[in-house]
Amino acid sequence: MSKIKPAQNGKSWRAAAFATIATLLLFSTAPALAHSFLVDANPSSKDHVEAMPKAVKLKFGAGVEPAYSTLSIETSDGKVLAKGAVGKPETPRELTLDAPADLAPGRYVIRYRVLSQDGHIVEGNYEFFLDAKK
Repeated sequence: MSKIKPAQNGKSWRAAAFATIATLLLFSTAPALAHSFLVDANPSSKDHVEAMPKAVKLKFGAGVEPAYSTLSIETSDGKVLAKGAVGKPETPRELTLDAPADLAPGRYVIRYRVLSQDGHIVEGNYEFFLDAKK
């Protein structure tokens, strides 16, 4: 009759429990990785454009809630020229903001504060340059 040592049984049980818990923790944090970080913009960061697009368009890594999100176009000294955010159900990762038509050449800042569909707020800013027409 062979006898199983309790220490060996305890070690294999602990290893299985640890692996199960580690797997559950790994998959339970997956939504946190889906925050709505900025992935594309028009105009983009450090862009030099000769004409201002009719609208600023930002695309995020995950869906955003337009009703609780804000984009703004500001001068280099912080004066807000346009503010708001428009989203469409068919493009849940994108927000747009109509741009003023008569911007003078110079440096401008796009500022964003968005509510991700996972409930987290993501904010940031970048600058672009409107060059004088040649």
